[in-house]
Amino acid sequence: MSLLPVADALKIIVDAITPLADDLVPLAKANGRILAQDVIATFDQPPFDGSAMDGYALSSDDGAKGNKLQMVGVSAAGEAFTGTLKAGQCTRIYTGAPMPKGADCVIMQEKITSDGDQVILDDDVVAGQNVRNKGNDFASGDALLRSGTKLSPFHLALAAAANHAQLPLRNSPTLTLVATGDELVPPGSTLKKDQIIASNGVGLTPLFVQFGATVKDGGIIKDDRDTLKAELKRLLDEEPDILVTTGGASVGDRDYVKEVLEELGVELSFWRIAVRPGKPLMFGTIGKTTIFGLPGNPVSALVTGTVFVVPAIKAKLGQDPSHKIVKLPLHGNMSANGPRQHYRRAKLIISENGSLSVDPNMQSDSAHLTSLAQSDCFVVQPPLCAGKGEGEMVDVLLMPWANS
Repeated sequence: MSLLPVADALKIIVDAITPLADDLVPLAKANGRILAQDVIATFDQPPFDGSAMDGYALSSDDGAKGNKLQMVGVSAAGEAFTGTLKAGQCTRIYTGAPMPKGADCVIMQEKITSDGDQVILDDDVVAGQNVRNKGNDFASGDALLRSGTKLSPFHLALAAAANHAQLPLRNSPTLTLVATGDELVPPGSTLKKDQIIASNGVGLTPLFVQFGATVKDGGIIKDDRDTLKAELKRLLDEEPDILVTTGGASVGDRDYVKEVLEELGVELSFWRIAVRPGKPLMFGTIGKTTIFGLPGNPVSALVTGTVFVVPAIKAKLGQDPSHKIVKLPLHGNMSANGPRQHYRRAKLIISENGSLSVDPNMQSDSAHLTSLAQSDCFVVQPPLCAGKGEGEMVDVLLMPWANS
């Protein structure tokens, strides 16, 4: 059986996803959530021409250095000057206050000399100077935030300024994560002969949470066919949006996950990918649930979780599911690649002059977590790519915590 190219696998995954419903959420609880609809401005901001400085509002016709003007009032934020300026007149004005009628510029208070109610200009001032025009920040009808945006504190401040107390946000996809294997025990256990610590869930859970999923720990299932079938049926009956298994995805005598999922009615779209690490990877659906069967080796699980599961989470949230790839020069040499697309563990390097490069790790063992922990990105090396030398440009997939 030929291996499915990575790009084809990702297309199958994304095409199978339906974005989740949305709900109105108060701004105080919206940080980090995903916007479900565009936010459109319903008014101009600012709603009037206003001053950007503390100073004096006047007509630019009177704006020549040395002119003496009569101050006839004050315009403050929340309390505008109600009259109309005539030639030779000005008003005191404060930052954010509306411009008086007849005024089209503001001279800074540091650039005048006052003499009672007389103001002498110590500098020239021209039309529009130190004025915030109506709609300068945003105008009615402007799209302020786009659907699919992951909301930051800056986005929330803009939404608040546009008078939105709550926003329509995508519901978080529910994701159940389960490990399989007789040898696995939880972290903190006293290891017995032939046992290893189950580390996949510890890494995958915060990875999926970081991209917006709500993760449930489905525990560890032993390599017993009947037990596996009963437990997976129980988890599927809960109808999570996504079910992720790790381990048992290959073709060994005790790798039951594929056949058990098919017996439970899961329609598998693929299970062998031209990717390194992580060739034995399953994807399927049943009802509303999207299912991934990831390899058991920890590096393979974490790489395939990043490459394949994260785009599914983003698609569920209505976001662009594609990986953000940047081009960077190599810091050191990189060996040739075989027939599978290789996500090489790598580290960003910032030089003394501030330039950025990427240092690939030549470790390729799919259980070697130390090398993965030292990485903050992957070099995406296409199939049959020849080796590359220092300074050559490569594709790099950054992790969200890169250089944090």
